Amino acid sequence: MNKVGRFDNAKKEYIIENMYPRRPLKNFLWNEGLIVDLNQFGFGLSKACIDKVFRPLIYDCRIVYVRDDETGEFYDANRNFQEKDFELFQTHVGMGYHTVESKYKGLYASFTVLVPEKDFVEMHRIVLKNESEKPKNFSVYTYVNPYINVTEHQAYTRAKYDTDLCGLYYAHRADQCKQEYVDVFYSANEKANGYAMSRDAFCGTYGNVENPQALKQKNLPCDTAIFEPCYIGSLQFDVSLAPNETKELYFAVGTCRNYEETSVLAKKYANKTAFDCEMEKQFALSENYAKTCLIETEDEYLDTMANLWLKRQMSLGKTWGRVYGKGFRDVLQDITGFVSLDKPLARERLLYTLKHQFINGNAIRMFDPILDYPYQDMPAWIAPTVLAYLKESGDFSVLNEQVGYYDDERKESVFTHVKRGMDYLFNTQGKRGLSLWGGGDWNDSLDACGLQMKGESVWLSIATMNCSRDYIEILENAPVENKAELIADTKAKREKLKSAILEHGFENGYFLYGFTDWDEKVGAKGNEEGEIFLNPQTWAVMSDILPDVEKGKVMDMVENRLKCDYGYVLQDPPFKTASDHLGRASYFEQGVYENASVYNHGVMFKVVADCCIGRGDNAWNTLKINRYDNPKNPDSGVEPYAVSNMYFGPSAVSKKGYAPLSWITGSAGWMYRAIVEYLLGVHPDFNGLKLKPCLPTSWKGAKVERLFRGVKYSIEYIPADENRLVVDGKEMAGNVVPVYEKGSEHKVIYYYAKKV
Repeated sequence: MNKVGRFDNAKKEYIIENMYPRRPLKNFLWNEGLIVDLNQFGFGLSKACIDKVFRPLIYDCRIVYVRDDETGEFYDANRNFQEKDFELFQTHVGMGYHTVESKYKGLYASFTVLVPEKDFVEMHRIVLKNESEKPKNFSVYTYVNPYINVTEHQAYTRAKYDTDLCGLYYAHRADQCKQEYVDVFYSANEKANGYAMSRDAFCGTYGNVENPQALKQKNLPCDTAIFEPCYIGSLQFDVSLAPNETKELYFAVGTCRNYEETSVLAKKYANKTAFDCEMEKQFALSENYAKTCLIETEDEYLDTMANLWLKRQMSLGKTWGRVYGKGFRDVLQDITGFVSLDKPLARERLLYTLKHQFINGNAIRMFDPILDYPYQDMPAWIAPTVLAYLKESGDFSVLNEQVGYYDDERKESVFTHVKRGMDYLFNTQGKRGLSLWGGGDWNDSLDACGLQMKGESVWLSIATMNCSRDYIEILENAPVENKAELIADTKAKREKLKSAILEHGFENGYFLYGFTDWDEKVGAKGNEEGEIFLNPQTWAVMSDILPDVEKGKVMDMVENRLKCDYGYVLQDPPFKTASDHLGRASYFEQGVYENASVYNHGVMFKVVADCCIGRGDNAWNTLKINRYDNPKNPDSGVEPYAVSNMYFGPSAVSKKGYAPLSWITGSAGWMYRAIVEYLLGVHPDFNGLKLKPCLPTSWKGAKVERLFRGVKYSIEYIPADENRLVVDGKEMAGNVVPVYEKGSEHKVIYYYAKKV
């Protein structure tokens, strides 16, 4: 395996030691309004989402240059374009911060990027330490690419050094400009000795950032800039350090609506006090998230991911969806996993997401920015998310919260939103009694199968069964009107839908994916392409629509037909022929995205399905082969600290096993739940924690420390001949640990009958 770095669990960091892995390694920093996408060098796009439109802040480069005043030699401390013989070069991927460290000829340099809790601002810190035995005299230069010309008309912009801001000020005063945030600042905690604001002034007309012309001169030009297609921000500081002496510099980059706001934010953030304060907030946040659930198993990597990194990735998803936009289904799924970490914030995100539901019960596919394509599965995620919140919090008041709709001015209760979603799923059915496919379901790329509103999705029908089961559970436990009538009506509709699924969607021992507008079967025996799909099989098991024996046979089919060395492909065989009856999945290269890749979201569904039928060994093995250290896929490129969207499938003509997209996936939330709720079996319930472990047969037990409704439960699993629950030394009937007094702590031992 190509070693990339190591975990430092004590500091909650991953340290990248190989700075040139197969592909750049990602890290994300964010608040509610700004997100920064960084690689290991600290390069990458940052953008704000303002009024549902993205507004870039920094395009790519964040560079720290050092120039020796005596020799004139210069280098870039956080990128090393010139491949100097650095004594140290590594990156610390932290919980809410990103630090690149280097050391060259005795000068230590670190560059840290941090996003504050609020505002459209990035914060930077540079630390320089003379670790040699001689004094050092040098200049340090910063370089960033701020996005200035928001109307893409360069005649509107002027850039200058502003003494009051202690930095650079860019103003874009455009005629009829719809974007309010037209000012940008780049400020420091002390006055610069020089500055540059245009790329030509810094790099040279035909130069580049690898060998900038300005660094061959003693000082930056200190000029103003207008009519530039590409503005930059560079500040020069002359530094003298005695042996072991340290110098720290602090910076802030942000966008504002006017100079008055700019002045306030520049002074607020470009200083040591603000930086330290915001860093402490990140430490406190990660600590709070970590302690909500800590696991201890025989797999150290599994523990590290569940205790730290999956939580961070879920947190990104609940705020930013899939980064390119906030998908309705995506955010809801991440909330379902995230709710145990921060119930108030999960509640807030749930209410905000429901505002994007249509009055008919369906919802917009993506918001911030808007993508309105007629996908049909959005309501299938509402009841499961609301149920997860209710079980975790016990807060039924959320059902009475009044929330608006995306296409209607009226406000209705959250419960009405849930009901409208459920009604939409039951009422939008085709001639077979199955769910209409529309523009697609979870599989975004089967996006042409049902555009005429004739095609029917078996998977969506199964997902409706899953959703309606959760809806009934809400009805049974919540104080709602007409409870008995609603439950009876829903159960009757479930039975009718179940019969339709089994009659039309189940044949030859497994489930089809669906029927197109032209009555063509998708995912059926005899199809030359896409004969069997993963998700209908796993969701059928999760939704409990088959007898246990049949569930096992369906999962055997998954093992036999869809398994590869590093996971389970989304379908087999891959599509080879483009078809407008199917959509873009059939146009993708084989083994890529929804065309037979190992799509990790689907793989996590499979882990849950394994646990639903007691196959802990299969679940654990699936988790093992799917991760970065699988010896059969030794150089996938995936970050060890993140979950990727996919691995290229075995049918790909090249790059088999390659993982190009990390973080941007619902896999993290489902993996977290698969580990904690299903493998370890700690299920939040209305009346307490329900324990139902499905541990691998080789394990000698496990431990879980779980905070639930203000109570700390220290749970230990011990294999035995039969299931027994002991709480604080007293044996209890059943497998539910009750909710105790808030602030109390309890020791729980669950003796579980080991499956062989």
